[in-house]
Amino acid sequence: MPRYRLSERGREQAAHTARFVAVRDVAAVYTSPLLRARQTADILSTYHPHAPVKVSRDLLETRTSYQGSPNSIIKPGFSFYDPKHDPADETMDDIWRRMSAFVRRVARRHAGRTVVAVSHADPITILRVGLEGRPFTTPSLHAVLYPARASVTQLVLLPDQPFSLTYFSPAGTSV
Repeated sequence: MPRYRLSERGREQAAHTARFVAVRDVAAVYTSPLLRARQTADILSTYHPHAPVKVSRDLLETRTSYQGSPNSIIKPGFSFYDPKHDPADETMDDIWRRMSAFVRRVARRHAGRTVVAVSHADPITILRVGLEGRPFTTPSLHAVLYPARASVTQLVLLPDQPFSLTYFSPAGTSV
């Protein structure tokens, strides 16, 4: 949600992740425009003061009319995507398109370099579903590792080689 700040625990988790990423030579930090993501990017950037921080709408949380609803709506079998709650809600395909476009654009801009992108759990999970070639269905979404807060999903893209995905939870948060 807009104006939703990091809690003290969230700042601690972001600091753990920042220390984990500190050993890498980061060319740029990209972030979702949402406040909590920008705050996380700011914490990460303290270890990389020469890496510009750039905002990308492609990294936004899922656009859904459920936004602002209490967590109590999430029951077994619940899906933000199927069926659509409102015609303007994003589908998993929509999210895949914007997240994969972001990856392609950043890979071109920063070829051979490390880039940090601060996004949100569902878009990251949907990117992973698409990269793994799974169908965009609720069961596929639940079949892949759902990222914990302040976790790192590492995507390595090398010319003429298959991509690799690795998951880290440096803040020790549960999945």
